[in-house]
Amino acid sequence: MDTNASPIDLAGLDAPPAARAIHRIVDGFKSFQALRAGFASGLFDWLDRHGPAEKSAISAATGLRGAHLGGFLQALEDLGLLASRHGTYTLAPDLRSVLVSSSPWCRAAEIEALLQPARGWPDLHAFLTEEGGPAPTPEAAAMPPAIALHPFLSEALRLADTLAARWRRNGTTPRRLLCFDAGDGLAAAALCQTLPDLDAAVVVAPAAVARTRAVLDACGLAGRTAVHAGSPLEPPASGTYDYVLLFHALYPVRKSTADALAATAARLAPGGGLCAAHWFCLEACETAPGGLRDLDKAVLTDSHPLCHLEQFSQRLENAGLVDTGYSDLPGEYGNTKLHFARRPDSGEQA
Repeated sequence: MDTNASPIDLAGLDAPPAARAIHRIVDGFKSFQALRAGFASGLFDWLDRHGPAEKSAISAATGLRGAHLGGFLQALEDLGLLASRHGTYTLAPDLRSVLVSSSPWCRAAEIEALLQPARGWPDLHAFLTEEGGPAPTPEAAAMPPAIALHPFLSEALRLADTLAARWRRNGTTPRRLLCFDAGDGLAAAALCQTLPDLDAAVVVAPAAVARTRAVLDACGLAGRTAVHAGSPLEPPASGTYDYVLLFHALYPVRKSTADALAATAARLAPGGGLCAAHWFCLEACETAPGGLRDLDKAVLTDSHPLCHLEQFSQRLENAGLVDTGYSDLPGEYGNTKLHFARRPDSGEQA
């Protein structure tokens, strides 16, 4: 100990008001850990079977220490996950579907995934550096997330509804789909389940082939789909299709977008249509409130959104397509831009 050091004035160490902002963020981490402990201890499953239950019964069944159990249960109640009445605890009625392991919407696996070594949220600093953080293991890369929890599921379903309604209005029903699917086959699966007569060639990155086949098999579509390794720059070598869908597939080839659009447009039969579904950055790559969703998109795609929304329709026309236009598809991560175009019929000028 340095006896010559000036004595510490404890009153001068009172935290500044700005510390509250950090405390709120740290409390969010503590809430995350309370939720994780609820899953890991089996508490939610046990209460689903045996609740309402008193603390003593919960402690005996789960092995959670009684000395700390009251605060833990109160924290879960404060978060809206549990409900209490007369000293007994139950699951919050509206949250059973996301807390109980037998439910397809249980979020336990999602919580654990946030802590596993991988690119993205588990080590955001590493992800944001040039090294990018550790790659997923081959086993993890081969397995898709639980389908009900897949980050692209809701958007794939909304897109299928949007395209089906568009086709009904236009009096067209495609039979052969070429889908460049960055959602592990979910966009193709949603469309095939919406249209029973639709068959699909699904093109994904080589690392995604196994998990895409697993998704399509689980959806009962193995007989109506074929999975190919490739990209919009490398579509299947032959054949034409009634419709081409680019579902968040252009980000890895964004520097060659013109060539990718030309290659995919060449796979359209005369009169066939195309839809490109992607996120775009704001003008001059500016940002707006909602930065966590921007980071979600970065982690999902390991890429920057596409740039120059105002130029994309012209790029489709440069690829020989006509009747271009676009609309917004609202989603969990903001608006996805849907660009539409079609290949001219035989004898029609582009």
